[in-house]
Amino acid sequence: MTSRRVVVTGATFPEQVVRTLEAGGFTVESIPGDLDEDKVVQALHGAWGYVLGGSEVMSRRAWEQLPDLAVVCFMGTGYGSFIELPEGDSPTRFSYTPHANAVAVAEFTIAHMLDLVRGVTRRVAGVQAGVWSEDATPSLVGARLGVAGMGHIGREVARMAHAAFGMEVLHWNRTHRPELDELPYTAVSSLDELFEAADVVTLHFPHLPGVNDGLIGADQLTALGPDGFLINTARAALVDPAALRTALAEGRIAGASIDGYYTEPTPDPAEDPYGLLEFVPERLLVTPHCAYLSTQAIRRMADMAAENLLSVARGDEPPYAVTAG
Repeated sequence: MTSRRVVVTGATFPEQVVRTLEAGGFTVESIPGDLDEDKVVQALHGAWGYVLGGSEVMSRRAWEQLPDLAVVCFMGTGYGSFIELPEGDSPTRFSYTPHANAVAVAEFTIAHMLDLVRGVTRRVAGVQAGVWSEDATPSLVGARLGVAGMGHIGREVARMAHAAFGMEVLHWNRTHRPELDELPYTAVSSLDELFEAADVVTLHFPHLPGVNDGLIGADQLTALGPDGFLINTARAALVDPAALRTALAEGRIAGASIDGYYTEPTPDPAEDPYGLLEFVPERLLVTPHCAYLSTQAIRRMADMAAENLLSVARGDEPPYAVTAG
């Protein structure tokens, strides 16, 4: 049996999944760390499969240099921010691991919310600096949560917030989904209405480069108000960075959090072109694009990636396929 070489970036497959792939005739090579496009192309030269688990972005230019690549699997749901799909037909099969990390991201979103609203990280930083802060903060109990995007993650965040804190949940979705009508939450007709009505807004819709960059801007942040909080465990680019900086600097919102940043990894705060890192941790929390990284989610994503690879090796379509543009 000819061994098929599969390159996994940014993540290490659980040993049991590696053994499953090896039994199916694969050789698994893990490459941790951040890779630029040239290094990715070099690493994938001659590879049969590629599991994108890192932060690299693959362009169409890259595919032109990788004619032997049979299958690509993105570890996660938001592949549009990381893979520039070829136009038209392609011999390469593209796939992803949808919804495997929904609970992990929802948990992390709740953690961001608690931390930001109750001031946990800023108080820890204060103690380290010799400042003993005893200022009062709002409570999540009974507060109004606005969920922008009611896919698997958004619904799980709504469920957790409603069950744990009795939060009143308002939600907005790009398209009407009849199943949402059965939930004990209130739908609103627009993003603007969501920001006007909620105490905390959390973002859970995909970033579409060139389509919804900076969709959340000055108008929405002003509507959220000086006592409002913005949680973004989706993609930083959904929020206009200049508008966010102004809102934080002028106190138009109480605080914000982002899992990830506009450039990854983050620059030195003194060299940050967006001028946002200076607000960490007093008004802004930034975590390193890790909301999805629970051990259970990694195992589920690895299992689904393995299903995609094994299916293509058998001559079938991957069960979690992405259609090239």
